[in-house]
Amino acid sequence: MSKDSEKYPAKESPESNRERIKSQLKHPDKIELYEGGTMDVVDVKPERPKTEIPTFWLRGWGTTVEVHEDNIVNLAERGRRTLAVDAPHGIESANIQELTTEREQEIHDIELRKVAALLKSLDEKGIEQTDIVAHSEGAIYGVLAALLRPEKFRNMVLVDPAGMVGEDTKGRLVKGVALDIGLQIARIYKKLLTKEGFEAFKQSSTAAKALVEVFASNPRHTVESIGVIAETQIHEILQTLKELGIKISIVHGVDDKFFPMERVQQQTTMEMIDGFYSVKGTHNQLYLHPEQYAFLVDNALDVLEALRKKRGSSEEKEQ
Repeated sequence: MSKDSEKYPAKESPESNRERIKSQLKHPDKIELYEGGTMDVVDVKPERPKTEIPTFWLRGWGTTVEVHEDNIVNLAERGRRTLAVDAPHGIESANIQELTTEREQEIHDIELRKVAALLKSLDEKGIEQTDIVAHSEGAIYGVLAALLRPEKFRNMVLVDPAGMVGEDTKGRLVKGVALDIGLQIARIYKKLLTKEGFEAFKQSSTAAKALVEVFASNPRHTVESIGVIAETQIHEILQTLKELGIKISIVHGVDDKFFPMERVQQQTTMEMIDGFYSVKGTHNQLYLHPEQYAFLVDNALDVLEALRKKRGSSEEKEQ
């Protein structure tokens, strides 16, 4: 090997870099649980991280890490260390010490179990602070976790978030789910003979399989969580988190029937968030088009971090 090749090592090809990143998904960390047993946590580390702050990927209702593998890989390819907890129903929440106020004790155990899984992962991995990308129901337990431990969270990108449509009912939500999935299937069928349509079909099939697995693992929690999602509201909490210095952006699909855009916009004010991105597509567009969303999410996190630095610089000048 020449001295020049040692000084200037060959740049890794995009293909080999992607395979190296994907291989990490196959080797999750095993975290010991309070109640015994273990929980898997995927921790995908890019070779050249763009930031020291890791990103936690929080999944929505009825999905697994497998459904979001391409999302995680694409974000890691952009230089973000990305973690995800493989615990669809969360873990035992009895040992969470932060449940001190009456408001916090009102958190339903369905969501509290998922909060516990996230906080346990942060503690066991020794992560001092993290960014959050949360899809659908993930926004609920991500925001609740930040309410309990605000010092652990910096920036949050909430994609098609649950809990942002005002007063809701289980019946309305179930109807919205059916309408959204119907629209999604119709659009996939229309493009089925194209490469884009075929990839979307494969992702939808993976998601459907995951939902069956999640339901089979705990039918009661799976069904009960629909009602909890409909009842839970996070508006006031977002304002509290923003006041505590956490930067927040929302990405929402104009055709989302789970949580209709017009209702989300009605409930959202600039006192709650720092940015709002309106995008094309239905509720599950996130994992149907992972490359597009990786670009958007990565950019949204960059913008929030720039706002954070700008605020810090302004405060220093004032002092």
